[in-house]
Amino acid sequence: MRSLKKAITLCLILLITGITYSQSNALNSLSEKYNAQLKQKQKGIGLLIKKNNTTETIALGDYNLTSEKVFSIGSATKTFTAVLVLQEMERGNLKLSDSIGAYLSPIENVEGSLTIESLLSHESGLDEVVEANILDVFFKKDDALYNQDFLKQIEPHKPEKVGTFQYCNTNYMLLGEILEKINDKHYFDLLRERIFIPLGLDNTHSYLHKNIKDLAIPTHRGKDVSNYIDHRFYGDIPNAAGSIASTLTDMEIFYSSLYETEKLLKKETLQLMLSSGNDLYGLGIFKLSHKDKTYYGHGGNTIGYAFSNAYDPDSKSMYLIFANAVSMPTKSIENDLMGYLNNEPIKDFEDVDIDSFKNYEGKYLLKEANLILKIVIEDKKIFLVGEAQGVKSELSQKDENTLIDLETGVSLTKNNNDSESLTFSQQGFTTVIKRIKE
Repeated sequence: MRSLKKAITLCLILLITGITYSQSNALNSLSEKYNAQLKQKQKGIGLLIKKNNTTETIALGDYNLTSEKVFSIGSATKTFTAVLVLQEMERGNLKLSDSIGAYLSPIENVEGSLTIESLLSHESGLDEVVEANILDVFFKKDDALYNQDFLKQIEPHKPEKVGTFQYCNTNYMLLGEILEKINDKHYFDLLRERIFIPLGLDNTHSYLHKNIKDLAIPTHRGKDVSNYIDHRFYGDIPNAAGSIASTLTDMEIFYSSLYETEKLLKKETLQLMLSSGNDLYGLGIFKLSHKDKTYYGHGGNTIGYAFSNAYDPDSKSMYLIFANAVSMPTKSIENDLMGYLNNEPIKDFEDVDIDSFKNYEGKYLLKEANLILKIVIEDKKIFLVGEAQGVKSELSQKDENTLIDLETGVSLTKNNNDSESLTFSQQGFTTVIKRIKE
């Protein structure tokens, strides 16, 4: 429920119909749809599309986020870590069924009988240690904070959660420790020796630091936070769960090599990576669904950057997108890109039919989060306002009955012409908000 109280930040699925058109037209459509909006908000996006054996890139909005700009890939690092672990399996150095206690000395609140596979698939029941004080660590620049051993801060294990998917950075921090123990080498050395150098990823770095050439300016709440960059924040804390910095160009090489060649893993090992785990997550990779079809990818969000990607194993097409802020400045673009991989058109925004929605102006209660939301009409535009959060977002029209906030992913739908209530939806969460009498 806490997430609902934040400035509503999840994603929407656009309703789009299917026709086929050229890749360049897709880039033009994306530019026409989003460029002015992003510039107005002083936000930027860089994206790469690979389809029909052609790769194209575009920078939208501000900051000139080209495919050669370096950014933190955040949790997408986990796919690299999983590749290294699976390489150890291919070499006969471990089995996925091995207990982690066979490799690591006892760690408080970490059950040694947990398997390597349970870490890879986020089914260990372990507690999260990275995100609790992440803002303090980033902005205080306190050297003492970086000297903490975060693995000593793990809360008691929840054995009843073993076998249930629960995304947790702690799992991959432990996998990094296991890799180092087996090889007697630093995790960063293994990345360079086994992945970066063999694939020619010349602009990929084991961790982000302020001296990287062509570094995309990181922003937080609209402000440049470059001065707060400290390599220890990315390298020491998330480490094997989220340290890597790269470019769209290098990441396309990585994913193409992983999915389409045996440069990193054997075909049967890749299949194990994709098919294992659960319905949502394999071994270091998310299973993404669009219209009953499965895609693969792994995003990453950290202070200053957001990264998202998806790969279609049937057509061998993919998109990669990043922004220089902790979340995408417009969530609908990811859904447009997913639709494009599925040969759907990029549909432009509709003009809002103000007359159709004017009877819904007023205050509404989102009772699950105890939030008051207002629908306001000003200058022939309609806005969603959260006064307590200081949020005012212009709404667009998705269809004749639904308004959407393109940046946060909130949709508001009429309920059988009952102007006293609306259906509120946001990334799978749906409820009815009712008008408050004034």
